[in-house]
Amino acid sequence: MTRKSPIFELIEKHRALEAEIRNNREHFISDWNGEHPFVGQFLGAELSRRLPESPALSRYIYFDEQHSILDAICNFHKTVDNLSLSHRNIMAGPGSSSILVALSLWLLQQGHEEVFYVPPLYYTLHFFLKTLHIHLRPVTGKHMFEPDCALNLPKKKTVLLLSDPMWYAGKRVSLAMIEMIADWQRKTGSLVIIDGAFQYTQWGNTRQEFSSRLDSDKTFRLISPTKSLAIPAFRFAYLLHPTQYHDNLLFLYESIVGGSTLFDVVFARRALKVLSGRTSNYSLTNFLQSTYCQLSKRRIFETKISPDCGYFIFAKPRIKLDNSAVMTEEFFELNGYPGYIRLNLMIAHRIYIEKRTVV
Repeated sequence: MTRKSPIFELIEKHRALEAEIRNNREHFISDWNGEHPFVGQFLGAELSRRLPESPALSRYIYFDEQHSILDAICNFHKTVDNLSLSHRNIMAGPGSSSILVALSLWLLQQGHEEVFYVPPLYYTLHFFLKTLHIHLRPVTGKHMFEPDCALNLPKKKTVLLLSDPMWYAGKRVSLAMIEMIADWQRKTGSLVIIDGAFQYTQWGNTRQEFSSRLDSDKTFRLISPTKSLAIPAFRFAYLLHPTQYHDNLLFLYESIVGGSTLFDVVFARRALKVLSGRTSNYSLTNFLQSTYCQLSKRRIFETKISPDCGYFIFAKPRIKLDNSAVMTEEFFELNGYPGYIRLNLMIAHRIYIEKRTVV
C-alpha cells in the first residue's frame, strides 16, 4: 500500500478538525476566532450606524474601482515601509483565501509545474496547489525561528513561497533571513510570494515589515487588514505585486470572486484609516503582548518560541485542558515540539485572566 504524503495527511487533519469543532467551538482554544475589547474603537461610527439607502446598493462593487482605498494603501506603505506604489501594484478584494486561490491559478497559468517553499504554508495553499498538480518542494525541514534552520535555495530562477510571520507561533521572519532571501532573489531573478496575512501586528510601536526590503519587481505580498485588526467578520485583503502582472492577475481574480459587498468596502476604508493613524492598532497588539506576559508570569504554559507579533502563540500547557480541541505540531509541518499547541491569546485572556481560572 502506498503511504500517504505528509501534506495529504496535513490536509486530512484539518478536515477532521473542522468536523470536530463545527458544532462545538467552546473548547477550541487554538481557534482562529477570538474576542478583544477594541472592536468598537477600530470600527468607529461609520460602521456602527446603519447604512443609508444608496444607488450603490443596486450595483456591483469592485475594489479596483475604489480609488480612495487604493490611494490609502499606497499612502500606508509609503509611510510604514517607504515603498512607492501605484494602483497597478495592488489587487484588493474580500478576503485572503480567494487571493491565494487566484495566485495558485496564476502559477498554473504561467506554466509553473514546481515551486519551492519554506514551511509552514497555510494548509489551504497546500490544498489549492495540490489540486492543481503543482509540485511543492521544501527548501528546509525546519521553521525559520529555529536556530538550526538552513535554507537550501535552488541555484536557478524559480518561485519561492513563504509565510511571514509564521502565524501559528506569532513569530516574524528575521531580518537576517529576509536579507538572505533578497540576496538569492537578486542572483537568480526568482519570484518570491509571501503569505503576509498576519503582517502589521508586531508587538511594540513599530509597523515596518522586513519583507518590504525584497525586490518589489519580483515580490508578491498578501496583506490582510482584517487580521491586523482581528475583526474577521469583515472581508478585506490585498496583494502587492509587480505591475507587469496586474492585468492578468486582476482578470483572473475577479473571474473567481466577482464583486464585493458594500460593507466590506466601507470596512476597508475604516481599517486603513486605523492602521495609518498615529496609534494604529497598538491598543490591540499591546493587549496581546500584555496577555502573553501575564500568562507567562502565571506559568500557564511554557515555550521555547518567543513570540513578537499576532494573536497566536505555540506553547506547551502546564495545566490540564479538559475536552479542549487543539492544534498540535502536525498541523504546521513541524517536528520536535511534543505537547505544544497553538493558543489564541484572546481566548486565553478570557479563560485564564478574565475568569481568573485557578491553576
